[in-house]
Amino acid sequence: MKRVNLYVMTLILVILSAGWSVEAQEEAETADAPAVQQPKVRDWTLRFGLIVAESSGSTSVTTDPGSVDIRLGGGGGGFALLERKVSPLLGLEFGTTGIGLETNVSTRTGLKHYEASVDFVSMSALTFGANFHFVRTPDVIVYAGPMLAYNRYSKWSACTGCDGEWWPNKHDCGSYSCVSVQSRSDSEFTWGAKIGLDIILTKRGNWALSGSLSYMDASYDFEGDRGSGSGSINLDPIMFSFGGGFRF
Repeated sequence: MKRVNLYVMTLILVILSAGWSVEAQEEAETADAPAVQQPKVRDWTLRFGLIVAESSGSTSVTTDPGSVDIRLGGGGGGFALLERKVSPLLGLEFGTTGIGLETNVSTRTGLKHYEASVDFVSMSALTFGANFHFVRTPDVIVYAGPMLAYNRYSKWSACTGCDGEWWPNKHDCGSYSCVSVQSRSDSEFTWGAKIGLDIILTKRGNWALSGSLSYMDASYDFEGDRGSGSGSINLDPIMFSFGGGFRF
């Protein structure tokens, strides 16, 4: 029994001596080794790419004669955004976004009814947002936050001739016997929200694959021929964006 205790004590002393030796060696190597470089702080992120947009807005405008129904559908566009990190949690983002939405128009003049896909309503926006980075890992960044926007809309008009043929029109319809409608929106300040994802692609952490889902509260106004009626349509586009990101 005494021999066993002696073996145990000897083993403990050997382990402790080895630990002290390794610790002393690591301290010496640490003192002689150069300082470890810290990862570069990347405060700026440039995001750019394409947008797929969807809208389900509709309105009806009284015209002279009859009425015009306007419905919006899907479309797309592009974006370029620049974010500045002001803290590990918060980033401020500003940039531009542009989309076009398909416009479907139908008219009712007595017993006649005409319908066609006419043109695109386009919207360009200057945006400013606050991104809260609530998930941050070396490979994935997830952020979300509100945004403000200054939107500008395209001027648009369409009319139908007496034979029921529809066409986009960039000038006066010429004949007031036709049913016509035109836009009267120009610009507005509005708001929205976004959730986004960056997947880091390189070891240095500068290039990323970026995607986001966003919503913007936006409306567009129409009026009938000779001011006979008016209507407001909610664009309210839901936008899925995908593209690249560069951090620097």
